Amino acid sequence: MARVVKLKGQTPRPAAKATAPRGQASDIYLTVRDRICSLHYPPGTFLGENVLAEEFQVSRTPIRQVLQRLEYEGLVETKNGVGTIVSGVDFREYRDTYNFRLRLSEMLGDFCSPLDAPQALERIESLIPRANALLNGPRNFDEFWSVLHELHFAINELIRNKELRQTHDRCYFQASRVWYNFVRDLWEEEVEYLNRELEECCRALRAADMRALGLVQRNYISFGLARIARFITG
Repeated sequence: MARVVKLKGQTPRPAAKATAPRGQASDIYLTVRDRICSLHYPPGTFLGENVLAEEFQVSRTPIRQVLQRLEYEGLVETKNGVGTIVSGVDFREYRDTYNFRLRLSEMLGDFCSPLDAPQALERIESLIPRANALLNGPRNFDEFWSVLHELHFAINELIRNKELRQTHDRCYFQASRVWYNFVRDLWEEEVEYLNRELEECCRALRAADMRALGLVQRNYISFGLARIARFITG
């Protein structure tokens, strides 16, 4: 039986201001997806077509397209007589997603060019002071996720194969939905691991070793899965 992770005392957070250009379904999709994965829309949240259409100043047609795509990815579900709601979090499926991410990371070296390493290195090095500040400063979850997302984007943009890049991005955000809920309980450990991951990514990029970069990501995905499994089982 699949284990559904219950979000602890989670209430909807204020949604980020819509920035999607009028009529751009792809941008609306990214905005709504990010809200779901960051728990601005926690499981059970009703997503009304009319409300979203009014917010993004579009007809309901692109909103339906967005919701259909999110349903295909397992982030929302449609219930008769209710409408579209954000789906629950199944830990078994989450674990499967993480295991798939492990394999994807092992492949990165075959689809990233060493020529792109300097630019990625510059981006990731700029994240180190921000991550260091989280070690001794007050808990700042928004900053933590901002750093983590920017690390993901820096690595994701190195992938030259479009299909792999899109899959890598989608799996990251699917997994992050569960991750958001556990970081509050594992804060000190997570910040420490984030700093270590940044340093090791930079070390691989300085050597222009893209295979090593993929293995760094693979290792930290594995570490994260083990920490969450340990937390859930007590």
